[in-house]
Amino acid sequence: MNKNRILVLSDLREFTETVAQKAISFANNYEREIDVLHVEDESFLKFFKEKTECSLDKSKSILSAIYKDKANIFCKCGNFIEIVKDHILKNNISLVIVGFKRERTFIEDIFNGSNLSSIIRKLNIPVLVIKTEDKPIYKNILIPTDLSKASKSNIKYLVSIFPEANFHIEHYYKAFFEDRVKLYGFDDEEANDFVDFYAQEAEENLNKFIEKLELNSDIKVFTKAKKYLDIKTMVEESIEYKTIDLLSLSVGTSLSIFSFDLLEHSSKDVIIYRIDEDSLD
Repeated sequence: MNKNRILVLSDLREFTETVAQKAISFANNYEREIDVLHVEDESFLKFFKEKTECSLDKSKSILSAIYKDKANIFCKCGNFIEIVKDHILKNNISLVIVGFKRERTFIEDIFNGSNLSSIIRKLNIPVLVIKTEDKPIYKNILIPTDLSKASKSNIKYLVSIFPEANFHIEHYYKAFFEDRVKLYGFDDEEANDFVDFYAQEAEENLNKFIEKLELNSDIKVFTKAKKYLDIKTMVEESIEYKTIDLLSLSVGTSLSIFSFDLLEHSSKDVIIYRIDEDSLD
């Protein structure tokens, strides 16, 4: 069975056609095959069982018209996340694609148990979140890293599917007690030395991290250690300055609220990978 399959999860909202166009383009660019899955909520349709089949047929007809012969269409009724997991397992899916363009915030989605938050929290494969109408040619990828095992695994994954991209890997550091140094009697020069120590340490740690990745010499990697100010502002500045096409986020089993915040506010598409660090070497 072909292991280079991608799964598009469709909710048939207004962003459906944009997601379809980008998924087809992505599949063509990176030689993937497409499955499209639409799941009707069982909690609603169980009260109208006689209409379930009609609803699923209509959904399949709509998606077939959009994707034509470019994808395999599946429409099912039941528990959303269980159906998605089952499809991934049985069809060797390596990437999930979803759209995100709604009025409700992603933070609200987390507490309301939305499908998107469930996808990110409960799937153990990368999820590409479509947020723009730009062509999915990901030449410049921004990767904020905390130098963790999860981040290492994520970078290796990205290199495997985007070998010709430019990888901009950034590590953000904090100069602890910087705001109190002068209160302890240090002058400006000594205070600067204090901050420089953390900057140098962060740069060295980042370089060691990159070396341990053991990437091929033809992989284009650009690194930078940056003083932490505000994560959202820093990421957006890097996206604009470096003409970034894709933001990559990796998270461990315990998801960070910062990752959700970046996902919601990113001006570019986001690929997010939840990795169980306990399973890594």
